[in-house]
Amino acid sequence: MSREDIVRTLQEILDEVAEVPAEKVTLDASFTGDLELDSLAVVSVFVLVQRRFGIQVPNEDADRLTTVRAAVDYLESHDVAVA
Repeated sequence: MSREDIVRTLQEILDEVAEVPAEKVTLDASFTGDLELDSLAVVSVFVLVQRRFGIQVPNEDADRLTTVRAAVDYLESHDVAVA
């Protein structure tokens, strides 16, 4: 899956969970700061990430993924595909 496809899927997830417009979802955006997600919304995002990408993201890994770039890099390094 390409980096662009991963970003596009994250944009869809963020819109679904927190109605974040796609244009706000940049690689440098932080989930809690720039995108204004609370902790419950972040958990919901990663639940959907796991479902859509067919990957398990351990809590200790998810806690370190604080920006869109970090999440994209993590997913890209795990060679994900949309489930």
